[in-house]
Amino acid sequence: MGSVCQSFDIVVAGETVENFLTTIKIKWWLFHANRKRRRGIYLEALDVLQKATKARPDSALIFVLTASCLARLDRHSEALDFYEKALQRAPDYGDAHARLGLTYRALGRNQEALDSLNRAFRIKPELMHHEFWPYQLGLIAGECTQWEQALAAFQKVTEINQKNVDGWHGVGWAAANLDRVPEAAAAFKRAAHLMPNNAALQSWLGALYLRMGRPKDALAHLQQSMKLRPSELHTYWDTCRAHCALGNLDQALACGLDAVKLDPGSAYGHHFLAYAYSELGRYSDAVCAIQTATRLDPSDAELYCQLARSNLKLESLPNALDAAAEAVRLGPDSPQPYVLLGYVLRKQDKYAEAIAAYIKALQLDPMQFEARANLGEIYLQQQKYEDALQAFLAATNLNPHDPELRVALGEVYFRLGRNEEALAELNELKELHSPFADDLAKLMNLDSSST
Repeated sequence: MGSVCQSFDIVVAGETVENFLTTIKIKWWLFHANRKRRRGIYLEALDVLQKATKARPDSALIFVLTASCLARLDRHSEALDFYEKALQRAPDYGDAHARLGLTYRALGRNQEALDSLNRAFRIKPELMHHEFWPYQLGLIAGECTQWEQALAAFQKVTEINQKNVDGWHGVGWAAANLDRVPEAAAAFKRAAHLMPNNAALQSWLGALYLRMGRPKDALAHLQQSMKLRPSELHTYWDTCRAHCALGNLDQALACGLDAVKLDPGSAYGHHFLAYAYSELGRYSDAVCAIQTATRLDPSDAELYCQLARSNLKLESLPNALDAAAEAVRLGPDSPQPYVLLGYVLRKQDKYAEAIAAYIKALQLDPMQFEARANLGEIYLQQQKYEDALQAFLAATNLNPHDPELRVALGEVYFRLGRNEEALAELNELKELHSPFADDLAKLMNLDSSST
């Protein structure tokens, strides 16, 4: 009888009674841990999962569930360790890769987050059939400035659920960063239709309509946004710009003053106010307002760019130079401070230094129109006509309808003795019905009406 009992340690599946009972226990623990996790009782869920881990220390599933609870408790570094343990045991565990991506994002490691999510979707494509995962992919791709991928992910969200406001918001966000402004506006319009009382959506629409050259439409949405959320400073900025575009300069100034009143300690509001003063031609007031902004936030290069512009309007070249130089120091990777610096140096007849500033701007952004046009002007003034020609041609490719640029290009052709090309520029100006045609004709000693 004893030998029979000893031999009765085999279950049908080939598992010992002890292992079978352990499996039952683990399933019971996992059931309870999942219930507690779904109810948000994460510490209790972790206690249960610890028991399961002791019984089955190599289970990828238990590691993933443990990591999920730790992540919910914002213990992301610990969660990361458990996800990595799970993937060491099950490298093709798609859900583990996906949730590892969210943990990387919480730790600020966005590129690793994107890599993990992409790996998860390759292993388990069906994850993309649920709204949650393509939305997360869109967010992380956007944070990595992978805007095409972000746009495709958000579009997937809206395909799954056309009433998903966050999905349409994401489509608009990605499209705006790709400079696909009409597409972005259409997406935000869909989102605003689904959630008309959302101030952020109205503000986005206003900003996009401004970019599309539709200030009247922009103002309507921006004012709606301000009614819904009057404490959002950025909306005051776009509203101020919309009023300026419509010629409502007194209202633009009132908007700037309201922004300062709303938050006197914010550099942002004083910046708006300076912009409004500049549009009104009150450059001394603009300088005062922007100086207040720089005291509140001495690290913002754009504030010093605005200060340089205002000082230029006052013909205060030393102060403009100081402001532009500070903008370059604070924003060495942005082309605009170098463009401003070059312009100030040119006004001071410091041509070699101005040329160096413009060349630096073009190294940072070869599409910088102002830098190319101003380089051409300096070379023209120095009678370096071939250099001027190359600069003006590059600028013309960027902005073919700028009449002043056409005059300059015509003059260079004329100085080089390339009269046919100079006449072609004159005729182009006449076709544009530009009053600048007379300027070029006089320079060439021609009667513009007879060409």
